[in-house]
Amino acid sequence: MKVIIASLVLATACRSSGPVLLQSPATQQPAWATVSLIIAGDEADEDKRDSCVEEARNAGIQLAAGAPSTGTLYFLDHDDYLEIPGMPNLVFGAMGSNATCKIALARLTRIDSIVRMTKTDPTGCEPTGSVEGTDTGFFLPGSYDAAIIEAQFKVRTQGGNLFVQDAMRQLGTRVAVNGRGFRCR
Repeated sequence: MKVIIASLVLATACRSSGPVLLQSPATQQPAWATVSLIIAGDEADEDKRDSCVEEARNAGIQLAAGAPSTGTLYFLDHDDYLEIPGMPNLVFGAMGSNATCKIALARLTRIDSIVRMTKTDPTGCEPTGSVEGTDTGFFLPGSYDAAIIEAQFKVRTQGGNLFVQDAMRQLGTRVAVNGRGFRCR
């Protein structure tokens, strides 16, 4: 009986370990941005922390303590939100943890000002390559915003600063955007 109670206490303690500052593992590629992201809330678990670390790695972002841009991402039963000092909280609708993490990282890095988005071809810019951004939902379609952000992150890792969206499609719960990256002066 004592073993069962001890196991139950240990399992409960592991689930509600409080806020966790994420740290990226060392990578071979240099990061284009470093941010500090804390994961907290009643629904914050190892899977959600792993989602955010994976999304940061895919985006070329280093997660580290003491970064100039810092925020706390709260995973709750509903209305997850991102808290950044000096900014209004960003409340998330119903979406998967990967999409929530992408959008939080986008806000922390200010990707929309680093890689602008348009639907028209630029003049006088150098192409950096084709990109695709995707997001897959569970019951509902994935997030269009998360797919755009993934494409912007890919353009940034290619050295670009402009994303031209060429197409968007939805297949079941998967949303995909395709386009091209450019480096404009």
